[in-house]
Amino acid sequence: MESMLPMLLAIVVIVAGAVAFVIGPSVAGAENRGKAKLLGVGLMLGGVGLVGINTVVIVDVGEVGVRHFLGQFDEVPLGAGVHIINPLASVEIMSIREQSFPAGGGVETIEAQTSEQMNVRLEVSLLYRIDPARAPDLFARIGSEDLIKQSIVMNAVRNGVRDAVATKSINDIFSPDRAQVANDMRLAIQAKAGDRIEVVEVFLRDVQAPATVREAIDEKLQREQQVAAEKFQTEIIEERALQEIAAARGLAEAQVIITAGLTPEYLMFHYINQLSELPPGSVVYVPTEGGIPLMRSVN
Repeated sequence: MESMLPMLLAIVVIVAGAVAFVIGPSVAGAENRGKAKLLGVGLMLGGVGLVGINTVVIVDVGEVGVRHFLGQFDEVPLGAGVHIINPLASVEIMSIREQSFPAGGGVETIEAQTSEQMNVRLEVSLLYRIDPARAPDLFARIGSEDLIKQSIVMNAVRNGVRDAVATKSINDIFSPDRAQVANDMRLAIQAKAGDRIEVVEVFLRDVQAPATVREAIDEKLQREQQVAAEKFQTEIIEERALQEIAAARGLAEAQVIITAGLTPEYLMFHYINQLSELPPGSVVYVPTEGGIPLMRSVN
C-alpha cells in the first residue's frame, strides 16, 4: 500500500491541475484567468512527472526485485539495473548477498539434547543467501525479506541445530573438531530450509554444559593429561634402560676383543716395555714357570 502512495499523489495532483485549468479561470476573474490556467497546466505536468517517476525502478547490485499488483506477482524477478514497470504496480526489493543470522554479528542461543539426553546450550550463527530465482515464490508464499528471516531462517536454525545435536554424544560436542560438528549443523539446517534459502556456513561459537557434565569433562581431561605425563616418564625410563643396555653390550664386546688380543707374546712385550719406564729402585715381581713370583730391585 505504501508503494502506491506516490501514484495516488500523482493522480490527485493531475486532478487538481485539471480542476484549476477548467474551473480556475471562471473563479479567479478576468485578471487572473491566465495565471489559473498556467497553474492548472503546471499541476498536471507535475502529476505526469510523478507518474513517470513511478514507472521507473532501479535495482541495485546484490538485490532482486519482485513485481506485484493487486495480488498477482511476476514469476520473473527483476535483476540489477533500471526497469520500466506498470506505474500502479509495486516492487519488493530483496537482498541476494550473503547475510548473517542473527544480524549484526550476534549469536542465536539454542538449548538442545545430546544422544545421551544431556542438555547443552550452544551459541550459533550462520551465513545464508536467497536464490534470486526463488525470490518471487518466497514473496508469494511468505512475504517480505524480514518475514523470510523469521519464518524460514530462524526456524530452520533452531530445529536444524537440535536435530544435529541429537545425533551427537557429549564427547562429540566438546571434541576439538568443532568444524565437523558445525558442518553437520549446516547440513541439518539446509535440510530444514529446503531449497528456499542456501545455507553457506555455520559457526559454532560456544558450547555450555551443565555443571556436573563440565566437572566430569574437566576430570577426564586431567586424567588424560596425567596418563600422558606418566607415559612420557615411562618412555624416558625405557630410553635410559636401552642406553644402559647398549653401553653394557659395548663394554662386553670391547672386553671380548681385548681378551682375544692378550696373547703371551704381547704380554711379554708389554712387560719388557714397562720395565724400561720404571724409575730406579722400583721393586718388580718377575713371573716364573712354577707360578712363584720373584722380586727384583731395578737399579
